[in-house]
Order: sequence, then C-alpha cells, then structure tokens
Amino acid sequence: MRARLERRARDSAGTIEKRLRNAKLEMQHYSEYDYIIINDDLEASTQKVRSILAAARLARPRLTQLDNFVKDLQGQIDSL
Repeated sequence: MRARLERRARDSAGTIEKRLRNAKLEMQHYSEYDYIIINDDLEASTQKVRSILAAARLARPRLTQLDNFVKDLQGQIDSL
C-alpha cells in the first residue's frame, strides 16, 4: 500500500503515514464487516460492489410493503 501511494505522488509523506495507520486500524476490525472487497482488480471490485448494492436493496427490512404483499398472497392462496 505504501508503494502504491508513493507511486501516485499525490500525498505528502505525513498523509501517507496517516493513511497507513488508519488502514492498519481498519484491518484490525475486518471480522466486524459484512463484506470484504480486496481491490486488486478494479473491474472485478466494481462488480462486487454492484452485487452488494443489489443484494442490499432486496434485504427484507428495506421492502417496506412486504407485509401487505405476503398477507394478500396468503389471502389468495386461502381462497383457492
């Protein structure tokens, strides 16, 4: 990571050190994350992020009308 940041030549040495410290702290908490993406291939990583977002949109708590849909569907089944 240090080599990549230094090659980019965008950040000062202090900023690079700060980013490395932050990364180390974040990595200590890897087991707390629901998803891990190792960005070694930008296209593959982008697709993984899209997949996570698509899955999150289908999570039960986000489907606000699900209760009504299920009740209606159960009513239709009961009427058969």
